[in-house]
Amino acid sequence: MPKYSVSEVLEILKNLTAEEKLELQQFLPSVLDTLPTAAKSLESHSQNIGGINIGSGNSDIAFNQLQADRGSTLNQSRTQARLQNADVQEALKLLSTLKQDISVSNALNPIEKKTLEVPIQTIEEELKKPKPDKSLVDQAIEALNKGLTGVAQLADPVLKLAPLVANVWAGI
Repeated sequence: MPKYSVSEVLEILKNLTAEEKLELQQFLPSVLDTLPTAAKSLESHSQNIGGINIGSGNSDIAFNQLQADRGSTLNQSRTQARLQNADVQEALKLLSTLKQDISVSNALNPIEKKTLEVPIQTIEEELKKPKPDKSLVDQAIEALNKGLTGVAQLADPVLKLAPLVANVWAGI
């Protein structure tokens, strides 16, 4: 049997048909397992876990790369990171300002101030969730409107909050 260099073998592999490559792929692990243990340890100082290759100095992250043999089925779940949009940030900032304005307001008594904390806290908590409860937020905004009726300087921020929350719903 002739002896080929690794580069020659790789060149031969490039010319294989898809079916031949699949067949090779099935047998390759058993061929490579015949290497002496010392040769294996010199070969690689990396670990591959679920498509993420961790190695010394030459690390590689490759997400969403899947491979299957003939007749196999693969199922992959995806987690998408959702950055909070600008409307959520603006609404949270507005709620923080509203909270401060309520606490220093002379137009509200301590019981009214305490009562208004609940809808503000509810809106803040819901807007920070990946899937806020739209109905709960709408009810909280309505409670804020009722609680601030007659307090013009505090009712205005609530009127600004409603369109921001509507934009958040559009983005979900």
